[in-house]
Amino acid sequence: MTTKNKKAKAKPNKRSFARGVNVILSGKFLTREYVQSNLSFIVFMVAIMVVYIGYGYFAEQNLKDLAKNQSELQEVKARNLSTRAKLEQLKQQSQVAESIKDLGLRESTNPPFVIRVDRENAFENLPANE
Repeated sequence: MTTKNKKAKAKPNKRSFARGVNVILSGKFLTREYVQSNLSFIVFMVAIMVVYIGYGYFAEQNLKDLAKNQSELQEVKARNLSTRAKLEQLKQQSQVAESIKDLGLRESTNPPFVIRVDRENAFENLPANE
């Protein structure tokens, strides 16, 4: 093939592409019989494509929310851990003794003891009200 034949074949391809785009943009292809007979299927396919695109956006938004919630969860867990550490430190016996000194209280040096009362005889030893 010569270069003239190649150029001659290249031009109709460009024209046919332009003609095809023109037909689509003008809507002339919708008047053809095979398009009209399959119009319900075409509408169905377009509806499925729209739903598919919408589902893609929905899934993307869910992934963003999931990542955001995971980072918030990690932050709350870290805050919880630091608060627990502070609480454990405040619950120590030495810290409690130090904090009650300001109130004028002191730590007892005597161990606690249990007072047991016999319920049957508890009211017999009480003085009578006169």
